[in-house]
Amino acid sequence: MKPLLLFDMDGTLIILKHRPKYRGTITHHTPYMSIKVRMKEIAVRHGVPAEEITSMNRMAHIWNRVRRYLEEDGQSQEEVQEIMDEINIPFMVEERSEHKQSVLLPGTLAGLYALKSMGYEMGLVTTASRKSYDRLSTSDDYGSFGDFFPLSITRDDCDYIKPDPEPINRMMELCGRDDVVYVGDSDHDALAAKAAGARFVLINTRNYDKEIINSFSTDGVIKNLSQLPELLNNLP
Repeated sequence: MKPLLLFDMDGTLIILKHRPKYRGTITHHTPYMSIKVRMKEIAVRHGVPAEEITSMNRMAHIWNRVRRYLEEDGQSQEEVQEIMDEINIPFMVEERSEHKQSVLLPGTLAGLYALKSMGYEMGLVTTASRKSYDRLSTSDDYGSFGDFFPLSITRDDCDYIKPDPEPINRMMELCGRDDVVYVGDSDHDALAAKAAGARFVLINTRNYDKEIINSFSTDGVIKNLSQLPELLNNLP
């Protein structure tokens, strides 16, 4: 049986028209620094010690650490969710801003059509919100790429987000599959895939150098999805 193919969205199917520069795996994109500060301020106001999150410069790390702290502190699920909903407000500001500047990555539709014709079962696992995924994936401007994915998991469907493996694990459970290849563009995708026991293919839209790519323990590297069918044919 062919493995289940799971795809990230941002940086994998769609990309920013003008991509920020990366220093290692960290994005230094000035407009979004204030978003991270706002997320931290909300968390501290709700009792999360500043030292728990001050040094964090990735939104996913802030998100996951805040939730874990609140749960370990004994907050009820209702209280935790209320705080996470508030932290989600600045997260959505960043997300909407990025998506206004995003376009479909060349080769995406050709690759997805080829994979479908080859009989692969496909799903999508993204840190984006359900609202954003549903809007983008059904838009003609993005080739209605959601037609290729009968099932999708967004951050609204999980407690923890990548690099935590929960989103990929949830999709594996939904599909009843454990032989999985996850295709993504970042270290968070690589970490989540490996923690879930999936193989990982890097689509190198961030132009990582060889040293960083080697640190991901990838099972393959591609530049766009049109290259994925051939790579999969050569996977063990």
